[in-house]
Amino acid sequence: MIHKHLRTALRTTMRVLGMALLLAIGQPSFAGDPASVAAFKSSGHCVQCDLRYESFAGCKFARAELTGAYLFDTNFNDCLMAGAALESAILISARLESIDLTRANLAKASLQDANLRGATLLRANLTFANFSNANLEAVEFSEANLTTATLVNVKMPNAFAINALFRSADLRRADLTDAKLNGADMEGANLNGAQLIRARLTNANLREARLRAADLSGAKLDFTNLRQADFHNAVLVGASLNGANLLYTDFSGADLTGVDLGGVYAEGANFCNAKMPDGSKGRCKN
Repeated sequence: MIHKHLRTALRTTMRVLGMALLLAIGQPSFAGDPASVAAFKSSGHCVQCDLRYESFAGCKFARAELTGAYLFDTNFNDCLMAGAALESAILISARLESIDLTRANLAKASLQDANLRGATLLRANLTFANFSNANLEAVEFSEANLTTATLVNVKMPNAFAINALFRSADLRRADLTDAKLNGADMEGANLNGAQLIRARLTNANLREARLRAADLSGAKLDFTNLRQADFHNAVLVGASLNGANLLYTDFSGADLTGVDLGGVYAEGANFCNAKMPDGSKGRCKN
C-alpha cells in the first residue's frame, strides 16, 4: 500500500515538473525577433536577422540589406525593393507576389516553395539560387543571371526571360509554357522533362542543353543554337526551327511532326527512330 502511494506521488511530481519545463521553454515561436523587426522597419537594414512569418506587404525599401536573413514564410507581397541585398537569405515559402527586385542580389538564396507570381527580377543576380517548386508565373527575369540556379519543378508559365542567363541551370520538369526566352543563354542547362509548349526561344543558345522527354510543341526555336543539344524522346510537334544550328544535335526517338526545318544546319544530327516532319521514321546510322 505504501509503495502504491509512493508511485502515485512520483507520477504526480513528474507531471508537475514536465509542465514547469514546458512553461520555462515556452511554446514554439511563430514570429521573428522583435528587435530585428523593429530594426528592419526603421532602416531597411537587418543582416542575418530573424524576420520569419512577419508581414511587410507593400513595403518600400530600395537597396534593403537582408544578407543571410531568415525570412521563412515572410510576406513581402507588392514590396518595392529594387537593388536589395538578399544573398544567402532563407526565403523558403516566402510570399513575394508582385515584388520589385530589379537588380537585386539573391545569389545563393533559398526560395524553395516561394510564391513570386508576377514578381520583377529584371537584371537580378540569381546565381546558385534555389527556386525548386516555386511559383514563378509571369515573373520578369529579363537579363537576369540564373547561372547554375536550381529551378526544379518550378511553375513558370508566361514568364519573361529575354536575354537571361541560364547557363548550367537545373530546370528539370519546369513548366515554361508560353515563356518568352528570346535570346536567352541556356548553354548546358538541364531541361529534361520540361514543358516548353509554345515557348519563344528565337536566337537563344541551347548548346549542349539536355531536353530529354521535354515537350516543345509549338515552340519557336528559329535561329537558335542547338548544337549538340539532347532532344532524345522529346516532343516538338509543330515547332519551328527555321535557320537553327543542329550540328550534332540528338533527336533520336523525338516527335518532329509538322516541324519547320527550313534552312537548318544539321550536319551530324541524329534522327534515329525519330518521327520526321513528313511522318516517316528517321534513319539510324550504323
